[in-house]
Amino acid sequence: MSRIYVALDLETTGFSPDRDMILEIGAVKFRIPPDPADDPIIDRWTTLINPGRSIPYRITRLTGIADSDVARAPRLAHVLDELRAFIGNYPVVGHNVAFELSFLQRHGILVGQATLDTFELASVLLPEATRYSLGELARHLGMEFTGWH
Repeated sequence: MSRIYVALDLETTGFSPDRDMILEIGAVKFRIPPDPADDPIIDRWTTLINPGRSIPYRITRLTGIADSDVARAPRLAHVLDELRAFIGNYPVVGHNVAFELSFLQRHGILVGQATLDTFELASVLLPEATRYSLGELARHLGMEFTGWH
């Protein structure tokens, strides 16, 4: 039986959902187990968000997102309905997904949603790993992984 999930990742101006703002939301809807004849990815959804304030230099260095990138981007309130529709009632997957939840739940998104934390899973299933960042886990598993920060 096939299950559909939504992988979610946020970029933010910092670590505090009380003080910081979302800069980018990326989501991928995928199927497990995938049909061998089909791509497991069903759909993708991504948007930059104008935080309404300057992006700290350290965040621009970390994410590559600058003030000029978000100057014409929508505000978060303008994309919430579209994000809700994309995620639907599917379980949400993320690496340390509590971080994403802490920001989105402040706006009424993902409240009570089923989640799966890949960081937590890795720490249980791969106790011999020395680190649990996505890059280190990929290296540990012999997988190619590029484009992380």
